[in-house]
Amino acid sequence: MDNLLPWVTQHFAGGPFILQQDWAPSHGSRSTLAVLEAHIPGFLDKNLWPASSPDLNPMDFSVWGMLEGKIAGKVFATVDDLKAALEVAWASIDDGYLRRTVNSVKKRLRACVKARGSNFEILL
Repeated sequence: MDNLLPWVTQHFAGGPFILQQDWAPSHGSRSTLAVLEAHIPGFLDKNLWPASSPDLNPMDFSVWGMLEGKIAGKVFATVDDLKAALEVAWASIDDGYLRRTVNSVKKRLRACVKARGSNFEILL
């Protein structure tokens, strides 16, 4: 939360946005939910977003693969070295790519509904 709230303030400045939770145990703790409810009205709680839904998460269906490709074949001596390489890779991703990825979520959601929550990749 220490990083999220300043980032949201800087990038959205009170404008509309949607926070997509991954619902990792620490992200669903009472303290985290209290902060979200206080500072990010309208966040999607776990009753509104399907569990284990990587096909609906831009980080999972697109961005992680790109980051992986940028660092593939490299050996990292430490976790900090890996983190640094991922940060460099992240900074090199074109904003247009990220916009297109995020904009594709609506199409994916519609396909998921059409497939009644079943595999929908073929509908894209």
